[in-house]
Amino acid sequence: MWIWILLGVIVLLLLALLGAAQYFFRVAVLRQPQEGTNEDYEKEDSIWNPFRERMKEAQKWIEEHTAETLEITSCDGLKLKALYIPAELEKPKGTVLAFHGYRSLATVDFALEAEFFHDLGYRVVLPYQRSHGLSEGKYITYGVKERFDCRDWARYLENRFGPENLFLAGISMGSATVLMASSLELPECVRGIIADCGFTSPWAIMAHVAKKDYKLPSFPLLPILDLVTRAQAGFSLKGADARKALAETKLPVLFLHGEADDFVPLSMTRENFSACAGEKDVFLIAGAGHAQSFAMDTPGCEEKISAFLEKYGETL
Repeated sequence: MWIWILLGVIVLLLLALLGAAQYFFRVAVLRQPQEGTNEDYEKEDSIWNPFRERMKEAQKWIEEHTAETLEITSCDGLKLKALYIPAELEKPKGTVLAFHGYRSLATVDFALEAEFFHDLGYRVVLPYQRSHGLSEGKYITYGVKERFDCRDWARYLENRFGPENLFLAGISMGSATVLMASSLELPECVRGIIADCGFTSPWAIMAHVAKKDYKLPSFPLLPILDLVTRAQAGFSLKGADARKALAETKLPVLFLHGEADDFVPLSMTRENFSACAGEKDVFLIAGAGHAQSFAMDTPGCEEKISAFLEKYGETL
């Protein structure tokens, strides 16, 4: 009798865990029917709400200066789109390829920086990450597959513009994307990476969010969630790690992070910085929440970023 009761309890617990894992899968991995919009900064809980007037002007600028919507096909057959803002110099300094974050848009996360890069003399390319915005895709893979999209965009830009300066940039999941791509076979024209508040791995950020927002331990939830993502979305939560990629990279990296970030903890940038084998620098912004570094300290970030681009960009 007791054996059957125990087995019943175990079955119920496993079903509960599977249900929790399926819930997290739908919330965290599956593309949502109602996506974010350019006007999300109007919401009071948006990280961009304190900067909404600047966001309106910045997005208007992007709309007016976008010359073309680019398209490539990912290595697994998805149509991926990006906005292209050409440089106005006769001889551009190169291109900045900038990836937005989780459940955001190309016209949101880099809205305030696009004009800055443009004014420095760079072309600006703003991809919609897979399963976001104009790009195809059903699942968000936290950099595991997105890193290959980054590589493929870099190859496309090399083919289009030739072997000139190409810098990768990313915010939040976009930062993890470019950091995880840093050890791939990127074109030689890739000169460096600007990484703002990137996490270390899908497993680590899932564990952090489960604990912070849901008061749940990572075990046994994450192993079961990993089985679900493998079975349904074709990737593992341990399928990529920014620290491992950075340990192999030769690219210089500028790390940015807001000291008040409670979504991607500052400790993750410290881990990524420590692991980085290339030349590196870090700029921490006091009082900045998640992805708010450039908005909170625009002069400081502009100075660090422009110096980084100047130092590692080759004279053409």
